[in-house]
Parts: sequence; structure tokens; C-alpha cells
Amino acid sequence: MLRIFILLIGSFLLQTSPLKASPSPASPQPDSITVYLFLHDACIICQNYSLTINELHEEFAGTHLEFIGLFPNFASKPEAIAAYKKKYHIPFALKTDYFRTMTQKLGATITPEVFVYNQTREKILYRGRIDNTYVALGRKRHSASTSELRDALQAIRSGQQVAVSQTKAVGCLINANDRLGQQ
Repeated sequence: MLRIFILLIGSFLLQTSPLKASPSPASPQPDSITVYLFLHDACIICQNYSLTINELHEEFAGTHLEFIGLFPNFASKPEAIAAYKKKYHIPFALKTDYFRTMTQKLGATITPEVFVYNQTREKILYRGRIDNTYVALGRKRHSASTSELRDALQAIRSGQQVAVSQTKAVGCLINANDRLGQQ
């Protein structure tokens, strides 16, 4: 009986001993970030941004940051979306947003338009254009002089606040009547 008592006391002392390392507080998990790209398979501007989008995906996608392409126009059928994915070698998921759930939630009006969304905090960190290649419809710079999406993703990666949180996207309108098949 004495032996059991000594073992219990010894066990208790080991558990409360200052020599034993105390468990470190769990490090906070990074926020889950999703880059939503609103696209249209027939939009020339979306098509022209495919290489840039793929490069950004390669540079930034990871465990806590994913890219999702959304097609909010009724005219974008699953077969056309699959063909777009194959033709432009898009490495991330492309989905229809037929009922415009995400389109309305985020307020998208243009393709291509980008939303960097913090899933953990339910907050838009950046919305707008990919870069400033397109000045207006039909007016394109030879090369971009700013890259707002890349800048936003770099800020997020380094734990900083996004400096420019909103820009005006240039592209094809998401037609409210398109879902009904009206142009």
C-alpha cells in the first residue's frame, strides 16, 4: 500500500514539477483565403489574362490560399467551361455560378473581376482588376504598369494589410438577363 502511495506522489510531483516543459500555446492557424475569379469563356479579356492567372496561381496557391474560377453567365455551359480549362491550361477549379450565389454575395459585375476573400473572417480583402493592362474596353496597354492582385497576394502572404483594396475591373458585363437566355 505504501508503495502505491509513493508511486502516486511521485507521479503527481513529476506532473507539477517546474522542470517539466509546459505545453506551448497552440499557434494560431493562418486564415483561409480564396481568390475568386469571375470569368466568361467567350470574353476576350478573360482569355488574354489566362497566362497571368496561371502564373499567379503557381506563385501563390498553397495550403491556405486557393483559386476558384466562377462562370456567372448562363451561356457558359459545363462543356464550354471544360474546353476553356483545357485550352488555357487552367490548373484550378472552374465552376458555374448559374444561380449567381457568389456573384451576388460578392457583388461581381464584370468578367474578369477578382475577389480575394478571407473565409476565416468572412471579409473581402481585395476586389477589382488583375492589373492595369486594360485601360477601358478596346484600349489595352502594351504591358501592365501595376499588378494589384499580385500586390494584394504578396501583402497577405507577408502578413500585411492590402494597400489597395479595390480597383475598377475592365471587361465584359455580367448580364442580369443572361440567366434567362436574353441578351
